[in-house]
Amino acid sequence: MTITDLKINPAEEGELEITGELAVTEFAPYREKALKTLGQDAKLDGFRPGHIPENVLVEKLGEEKILWEMAQQAISEMYLQIITDNKIMALGRPEITITKLAPGNPLGFKINTAIMPEVKIGDYKAIAKNTVTTQGETSGSLEDSPLAVKEEEITNVLEELRKSRSSAEHSHHEHKEGEKCDLASPEHSAEAGHEIELNDDFAKSLGQFETLDELKAKIKENLALEKANKAKDKRRVGIIEGVIAKSEIKMAKVFIENEKDKMLAEMEGQIGYMGMDFEDYLTHLKKTREELRDSWEKQARERVAFGLILNEIAHLEGITAPEDELKNEVDYLKNQYKDVPEDRLRSYAAGLIVNEKVFEFLEGLK
Repeated sequence: MTITDLKINPAEEGELEITGELAVTEFAPYREKALKTLGQDAKLDGFRPGHIPENVLVEKLGEEKILWEMAQQAISEMYLQIITDNKIMALGRPEITITKLAPGNPLGFKINTAIMPEVKIGDYKAIAKNTVTTQGETSGSLEDSPLAVKEEEITNVLEELRKSRSSAEHSHHEHKEGEKCDLASPEHSAEAGHEIELNDDFAKSLGQFETLDELKAKIKENLALEKANKAKDKRRVGIIEGVIAKSEIKMAKVFIENEKDKMLAEMEGQIGYMGMDFEDYLTHLKKTREELRDSWEKQARERVAFGLILNEIAHLEGITAPEDELKNEVDYLKNQYKDVPEDRLRSYAAGLIVNEKVFEFLEGLK
């Protein structure tokens, strides 16, 4: 198939515009194919589908409909040839416009198609080194470090535990079966004012500790772990945001729109998990689904860029998911999500493992 005046130019961000013409001699053979396709679906009294004479079919359908079917079939084959010959990584359904269509004339067309995002990545190694070094610096003694657990933080957790236990016991006394509670009685006031002491007995009442010191040690350990995880997440986000700022990323609108759909599904799931109706939540926000999606343009673009940068680093560094780790992760996920097809779980697990290894690689740069 020979396409004349073929032009391939950038259109909107992450898209290409393909224009050209198919000569009359190349376009004419599609008439027979179009008539056969249309004849299979046409219904006419006295004729079986697929056996309607051409002259009768043309009279019933009209020349314009036949030309349109010819154009659709021709462009479908041309599009596949164009993207194959020109090694275009096209995505999704193309937007097709017929610019010239008349008997005895060439077929003119314009095709807009999304393509794989173009990523010109910044110096991710230098950015990662600088971010890790900067965020890893501490001023003064260990006690002044942001990761240090202060005594008052442990005390605050203990107080929350005591309040929670006091509230539970208070509620238990008020609702003993068969008892009536007089809120104005001295006994009730005294009982309400009773405070549980923070001692070894309190620690034992939690069922895991023998002494208050053991409880405090566990609280300190958990707080330290929480701070370390938050610091790690902050450091990792800082690295990728730094790389994004020094990179050039061109992505088609379809990627951003798909990410908005994911974000909407995630939010709807979270709202449902909390026992709320999503439509009621939207009413409370005074927004429609579309208005909520539209407000996420910046966040959706950032999320897509985040993933693209991670994928690009994995590609450049040859980072993949080891088969044994992938199998273990898939086996775990299969127990959690029994109705999800295994190929989707495998793809998801591979992404998790690769992303973690990319972060470990970046954090390990010296």
